[in-house]
Amino acid sequence: MARVLLLLVPLLTTALVAEQLVFSRADDWTQWTHPAGALQVEDGRLSPRFFRKQINASLQATIRAAGTNANAAAAIIDGDAQTGWSPDPDAPLERWWVEIDLGQVLPIQRLSIHFDENVDPFAFFKVSLSDGERFINNANVVVDGTLLYNDTKLFSFNEQHRLQIDLDEAPIRVIRFEVSRRQAGPILSEIGVEAYGDNIAFDLLQRGGNVDVEAAVVALAGTPIVMFDGDLVTAWRVNPLAKGSTGGGETFGDYRIDLGASYWIDTIWLLGDPIGIPPRVRHNYANFLSYQLLYSDGSRAPDGTLSWNQLVTVPSDPRNLLDRRNVHHQFAPVAARYLRLFYPTSQGEAIIGGGIDGGGARYDGLGLVGEFQVYGQGHPQRAVLQSPVIDLGTDWNITALQWQAQTPPGSTIRFRSRSGNEVVEEIHYFDKNGKELTQRRWEKLIKSFRGPVESILTPGAEWSPWSESYTRPGTPFGSPSPRRYFQLEAEFTATDPMAAAILEALTVEYTRPLASQALGEIAPQQVQPGLNQTFSYFLRPSFTSQSLNFDQIALRSSVPMDFRDLLVDGNLLAADHQPIDRGFRLQLAEPITRESLLELRFDAVVLQNNTRFLATLERAQQSTGDTLRQQVDPGDAAFDLEGTDDVVSLPITDNLFAHLHLQPRLFTPNGDSRNDHLSISVDILKLRTERPIRARIYDLQGRLIRQLSDTEGRAGHRAWQWDGRDQQDRAVPPGLYLFHLEIKGDAQTQTITRTVGLSY
Repeated sequence: MARVLLLLVPLLTTALVAEQLVFSRADDWTQWTHPAGALQVEDGRLSPRFFRKQINASLQATIRAAGTNANAAAAIIDGDAQTGWSPDPDAPLERWWVEIDLGQVLPIQRLSIHFDENVDPFAFFKVSLSDGERFINNANVVVDGTLLYNDTKLFSFNEQHRLQIDLDEAPIRVIRFEVSRRQAGPILSEIGVEAYGDNIAFDLLQRGGNVDVEAAVVALAGTPIVMFDGDLVTAWRVNPLAKGSTGGGETFGDYRIDLGASYWIDTIWLLGDPIGIPPRVRHNYANFLSYQLLYSDGSRAPDGTLSWNQLVTVPSDPRNLLDRRNVHHQFAPVAARYLRLFYPTSQGEAIIGGGIDGGGARYDGLGLVGEFQVYGQGHPQRAVLQSPVIDLGTDWNITALQWQAQTPPGSTIRFRSRSGNEVVEEIHYFDKNGKELTQRRWEKLIKSFRGPVESILTPGAEWSPWSESYTRPGTPFGSPSPRRYFQLEAEFTATDPMAAAILEALTVEYTRPLASQALGEIAPQQVQPGLNQTFSYFLRPSFTSQSLNFDQIALRSSVPMDFRDLLVDGNLLAADHQPIDRGFRLQLAEPITRESLLELRFDAVVLQNNTRFLATLERAQQSTGDTLRQQVDPGDAAFDLEGTDDVVSLPITDNLFAHLHLQPRLFTPNGDSRNDHLSISVDILKLRTERPIRARIYDLQGRLIRQLSDTEGRAGHRAWQWDGRDQQDRAVPPGLYLFHLEIKGDAQTQTITRTVGLSY
């Protein structure tokens, strides 16, 4: 469980206005857990980040160093052609240089060099390029702070103010501009760096992602997160010569990457130059003999594992091991949260590069990746953020969520909630520099060296599961309430990569409880499917001096209900009832102000297992016209009955349908208005999600005559009619026909066939 910050109402940084908790400032959103790479906060508004193709990478670069006039060096990467850098004319020529660090190695398509148009350009200079390689000393250790340049472009007698250098997507990290001859007056205005795009996977951990490696051989190089640090010197590989890697069956390397959110992607770059390895042994470090790239949007297979889809398959080729170091794959845009690099580390029963086959090459590293880069264009397809556990101080009745947002076509924002009364609290101590300490060490510090103390809350026992999604502002709160603690989740989605929702403010509305506690249970709790049954919903509210009381009760379910009567402590009580969406509402003559046992009796037909009956206490606010609502918790409302639930179950059987009726079994579609149609009805059972339901008429030879239904549906009553005509609306000849019903459930498909007769 991820840790979240404790918020106490008196200490909230959000605005607390009357009975509202408002999130609308940058400080509010920074307390929410979210993938930093996918979402951004600007002017207090939360929105998805836009990922670009064909970017000018110099605008995000820094000046690594300058030999002279360092204060002006940043002008060459500010995007403004009116500013620039020129060397100090009194400085030695060997100091007339400036270096740009892109912050990460990127595939660069071209450089553009701009000189001030009002003066002569530099005539003699060179541009040196580095992929980040450093000097390696005699002890085979990379020397930090050093830099080797892999390529240099020389320019002589230049008279142009604008130059372009094509680089064919070479991996570049640092660019050095150096003047070769003294010249008075020239000004370097801009160095533009046209890169492939924004690397979605850069700095993966900080952006909310993660990587895990599974391999049947021992991994080297520390941690696989180095594949995403922007530095080619740090690389990840496995060691095929490690102890225990003796073959004996097929083995594989499996890199699994969580991007932290779901992005629209269309390109993956694998940069595999072993520049962190001493040059004389680099040929001992191989990439891949073959591999697959797969992706998942987070969907799950029936066994609960991620459902993977193939992106790229690279067939086995010995040249892949050493000759193809930097490769990229382009494909049609897909929405991907997870990526997978899957490759063999053995061939047959021999480890690749292990020399076990009696003469093959031996490798000290296999599956080497310096940088795993991901590119696409548009806003993230899905990004989720969670609030801290919010402590209201005492039980409050949370009534609704309101929000202000911009949701252009192709984008949505949805919310979910959960609530509870128990939390687990952790205390963390920090010094003034932000380093975490033990409580004892923190207490020993003098006060001026002490940093903050943070209380972290996580949900404890008996918290509710996440609610159904809130899709419209003002939707009643869907989690149990009153509660002291609650947590919110927001989901941004974009079916159109160019569309982005913007969340401007989120408001949680709450009031004093209508009842300090309200428990409800249904009886009977198990019935036969498809039969009309009289039910009793028992409701027991209790009150304190802070309770507001209630004068309305709403009861909802997924099945129609016919209200019969209401009893309070065993006595009939008159109540006006009116139908509402998925249920009915009772208006009581007098408010309920003391603990009582209320029994709502009604008739219903249950067709789906675990059908829930949800009650809500309500009180109309005459002054505002609003209605206060409080959800009833399932519990032991009727003490003399077994069970404490508000859910009705069906007997445990495999049946997906019941009560199939065909009437009449011999029908005469001759237009005399008597028995002109075959009427068919059936109760579809247990389907909680949309599943295929097919009803068809066949002749005795198995040929399709008429398709009555070929749709998807859930549990419920279905009815069809056949008028004795075929698919082309022609009257069929008299005789025997077959009615065939097919229902595809999650775990099985059920069919039933009945014979019907047709005569004229």
